[in-house]
Amino acid sequence: MKKIIKLSVIAFAFLAMPSCKKFLEENPPSAYTPANYYKSLVQAQNAVNGIYASISTLYSQGGNFDDLGLLLLEMPTGQSNTDISQSTNNQELLHLNTSSANLYVRQWWRTSYKGIDAANLAITNISAMPASVVSATQKSQLVGQAQFLRAWFYFNLVRIYGDVPLLTTPTTGTADSQIPRNPTKDIYEKLIVPDLLSAEQSGLPFADQTGRVSLGAVKGLLAKVYETMAGYPLQQADKHALAKQKALEVISSNQFTLYSNYDQFRDPSNDNKMENIFMAQFSSKDLSNPLFAQTLPLFQPISGVYSGNGALTPDLTFYKSFKPGDKRGQEDQYFFSHYANHGSGADVVFSEGQHIFKYFDNVSYANNTQSGKCFPIIRLTDIMLLCAEAQNEADGTPDANSYTYLNQIRSRAGLAPLTALSQSQFRQAVWRERNHELCYENITWFDMVRTRMAYDTKNDAFVPLVGYTFPYGSNITFQTKNLLFPLPQSEIQANPKLTQNTGY
Repeated sequence: MKKIIKLSVIAFAFLAMPSCKKFLEENPPSAYTPANYYKSLVQAQNAVNGIYASISTLYSQGGNFDDLGLLLLEMPTGQSNTDISQSTNNQELLHLNTSSANLYVRQWWRTSYKGIDAANLAITNISAMPASVVSATQKSQLVGQAQFLRAWFYFNLVRIYGDVPLLTTPTTGTADSQIPRNPTKDIYEKLIVPDLLSAEQSGLPFADQTGRVSLGAVKGLLAKVYETMAGYPLQQADKHALAKQKALEVISSNQFTLYSNYDQFRDPSNDNKMENIFMAQFSSKDLSNPLFAQTLPLFQPISGVYSGNGALTPDLTFYKSFKPGDKRGQEDQYFFSHYANHGSGADVVFSEGQHIFKYFDNVSYANNTQSGKCFPIIRLTDIMLLCAEAQNEADGTPDANSYTYLNQIRSRAGLAPLTALSQSQFRQAVWRERNHELCYENITWFDMVRTRMAYDTKNDAFVPLVGYTFPYGSNITFQTKNLLFPLPQSEIQANPKLTQNTGY
């Protein structure tokens, strides 16, 4: 079964989590409290399932003018643009002058902490359930899922905001959450890594096609965490070897397979399987994915159900950075410049130029329905390239496996294999492949910050991130303060123990 995360709000009614029919079938808010819940296996399962709702919320529409949460990590890369100018949130990000009142800044903070509080609640209460209600195996797997999710939320928070408050127990009142920021290093070493190591031993299946956390997802996230710790700001070089090992464990499991073509990437029937290790869940009936509409050209009559708004478009210089033979840069692969009118079939040429085809939902288009396509969070190509990068850094030169992983991805794109590269040449080859293969998947910005390097798309070169001028604006230059986003001003006002990031 696909995308089965269906809930009965259960304990999350009192957490006031956002709801939708896909994930939450609400009971009256007064029906449950932590004291009278957690009395059955079903309730324990529902408690864990409820944590997933915050993931989809992060990638959902959050305001007027087609504001979309995932744009927080796309607009400030220098590789994105937009057809519309009404959104102050998007314009701030594009011009690297994000304010503490930005909708996305607030959305990622609040939604992440809602997910963390739900995870804390589940971990605390399920761990205390008697064996007569939940077996040791069931309890271990449920807590393992919750620990992965809590680690994932914190991993995002420290990369977006830097030091953040560390909450590990359920909050029962305002005072519980009014604590100061904890150092980023502590968040990694006291929660993120321990949670994932614990989840790794929780008995989860290596792959899971329902949309829930699997062992493959845990190991994949550990690889990403270790490689990030090896980079900035922690620069713990010993973590390269650990990242390589965890990535190898995912790859060598043979539980995940590369798509043979990019049509399979867009096919909703491949959600939660093949190359997809972990995804944000969506459903055309319950919680639709807004990204299909957000990447359609503004006001062009392509889809019957969507008018198209072009909220997220490719920067032209980034589009041109794809080599002529790279299939990803060809029509109807990662990008498109024209398409058939849903009603008449007439070819519609986009006056604004290239748009993102990577998230075009053929099922939604054909059936005139909302998009139920899931959004990739961890996929095999990411882990393969991460493994190649980590091995090259750990050993000082690329090995046979690293060339294999890099060239498999290049081969699918129609590019010639690479051989006999120096450590520096191989490093940049992997970075270039990550920019092209994983574009618009909320990965590029994190890569820029952990490596402190930017892909200069005009010159096809990697340059220091701080001081890099974006290709679409001579005055848009990345500054040190842009390495982190501001904390939401509303949170600072609510918690006097919080301090703002430097420069905001």
